[in-house]
Amino acid sequence: MNAAAGGASGLDAMMRARSVAVIGASSDAVKIGGKPVALMKEHFQGSIVPINPNRPEILGLKAAKSISDLDEMPDLAVVAVGAKLAEGAIEECLQAGVRSIVLFSAGFGEIDEAGREAQERIAATCRAAGARLLGPNSLGLINFHTGLYATFSAALDNVWPRKGTVGIASQSGAVGTYIMALAAEAGIGFSHFIATGNEADVDVADCIEWLAGDADTRVIVAYMEGCRDGERLKRALEAARLARKPVIAIKPGSSEQGLAAVKSHTGSLAGSKQVFDAVLAAYGAWSAHTIEEAVDIALAASTGKLPAGEDAIIITPSGGVGIMMADACAEANIALPPLDTTAAEEIRALLPLASTGNPVDTTAQVSNDIRLYGQVIDIVATRADVPILFIFMAHMGKTPSVTDVLKPMLREVAKNHPDRVMAIVTRAAADFRAEMTDAGFIVFEDPNRAVTAVSALTHFARHFARPARHQDAGSATDQATLAKAAADPASGAALLAALGIPDLPSRLAETVEAAVACAGEIGWPVVLKISSPDIQHKTEVGGVVLSIRDEAALRDAWARMMADVRRHAPDARISGATIAPMLTGGIETIVGSQNDPDFGPVVMFGLGGTMAEALKDVVFAPAPVDTEQAQEMIGAIRGSALFDGWRGAPPADREALAQAIVAVSRFAAANRDTVESLEVNPFVALPKGGTSLDMLLQLRTPG
Repeated sequence: MNAAAGGASGLDAMMRARSVAVIGASSDAVKIGGKPVALMKEHFQGSIVPINPNRPEILGLKAAKSISDLDEMPDLAVVAVGAKLAEGAIEECLQAGVRSIVLFSAGFGEIDEAGREAQERIAATCRAAGARLLGPNSLGLINFHTGLYATFSAALDNVWPRKGTVGIASQSGAVGTYIMALAAEAGIGFSHFIATGNEADVDVADCIEWLAGDADTRVIVAYMEGCRDGERLKRALEAARLARKPVIAIKPGSSEQGLAAVKSHTGSLAGSKQVFDAVLAAYGAWSAHTIEEAVDIALAASTGKLPAGEDAIIITPSGGVGIMMADACAEANIALPPLDTTAAEEIRALLPLASTGNPVDTTAQVSNDIRLYGQVIDIVATRADVPILFIFMAHMGKTPSVTDVLKPMLREVAKNHPDRVMAIVTRAAADFRAEMTDAGFIVFEDPNRAVTAVSALTHFARHFARPARHQDAGSATDQATLAKAAADPASGAALLAALGIPDLPSRLAETVEAAVACAGEIGWPVVLKISSPDIQHKTEVGGVVLSIRDEAALRDAWARMMADVRRHAPDARISGATIAPMLTGGIETIVGSQNDPDFGPVVMFGLGGTMAEALKDVVFAPAPVDTEQAQEMIGAIRGSALFDGWRGAPPADREALAQAIVAVSRFAAANRDTVESLEVNPFVALPKGGTSLDMLLQLRTPG
């Protein structure tokens, strides 16, 4: 539904407007039409023209009866009239030559079908004129650097955010301003605030892309209830990644109750949370579970520092907190290497009772002379070759007699190590927090929150170091081959073989006599599987029998299986059964792909077999992936330790497993227009190589 230009194109006039007209302007500064006039009159660096046919003056500013009466067209028109008048007001703006519009009015697609139709008419009119539209049902936008307050937000009555480097783009104005208020109270400054509302044109993806190119923005916080164009969002996230700008996203809708709420809120449609998170991660963004987490990470990222690695040292006067933070670091994959020998000797010379491992525990003896704690911090910072320091200070940050001593020492440490990420954890007085933040520290009150925020910085640093994503999906498979593979197990096995995924040799038998003959040729023991184009999950209908060791057992298994299948799936077409060797050992995994309605093909990997859905130990990534990304997927599941050898079992061939993931991902990407899903389950990871035991291919329904 975007304007013809789409994306971030044409948004400069809106986001950096130097002249603004407010249509429906009011002399009441509390009303929707009065609030932006009052705010901009006090703060805006450009010109403001109130539009009101009944008043010659609004809040001390000369008003015009109509936007068509203006000699010079403004960069931006803010429309603050009722929904019934909005369409006409926008048409008048477009006829006058305005190409940038913010529409506050509600009563459109978020209400009913008539509202949706009116919203689409407005969007089409703007698109035809080459104009950009923010809204409807939008709380507007703020450019804190120019004082452009094209908003009616009441949040500004309670907190006045300062100018800074964090940009916020939110589908929900209420949630967006709540994030902004909490972040402002945490000491964060802002470049822009943008509420996209119903997103008839400009959406959060457009805003991310625009903020990625904005010189005033260093960090982007996004609140998204849904995504209407997954490819555009991926392009926007990649633009931010290549610009080395952290994106912190909040995406609700993981529960059934949450999804029901999302469908009715701001007219957005929610997608799969797991897939959404996978796309964010693949493009270097961070998915925050809570607003608090998003604010913490924005605070950490706003320093502009990213660690050059994932090693840290913890300095603490409390052994208990040291253990707590060490646990948090382990969960966040932050390593705690041993302290440098020279540093350990220097610390013990100052504090003989100190523990000089990692964490470095000075014990409470530093309370006798707090300068010793500052000296320990300096020793570790100087001697230890790690990119991250965590400094626990308990109540020190609220004790003036302590902070007066430590502040100059900490400022000197920050000055001497400007590239190091250093987090102070303490109950902090406002002045101490402000001074330490200005010096380059990140200040938190909770140890685990500090670790989470810093782990996000390591995530950004790791992804920013990667080159642009240019992965070739290869060639599409012809429709006839796909149709055969979807209907016939032998053709399916041939398709997997063509992808480089081996399958056990199997035979199709139409009768029990043929099955006995096939088993004799293959060799006992064997596996018997029903063959039917109408049965997707064979085990659910009794269509799989394992470890059949002789002819009598095979005849009995054939009879029982056919009876079970006919009872559970009486209408299924049955062409017989396949006989394959019984494989023992290895680890059953699932390698699959799904054509997501928002983001297109995604590849899935996890522990598989009949317990795949029960375990739900799976990860996703947008397809295609390369070998490095596939290896990361293997390491990301909870059961990844199984592949390294477990309780005496040999380790699995991770390279063969990664190649299977890559192959499925490339197939899914190359056939995105024709393939709905491909499931290789189980794919057995062996000490050398791996093999598919079953596959399910589903094609997309035409149209």
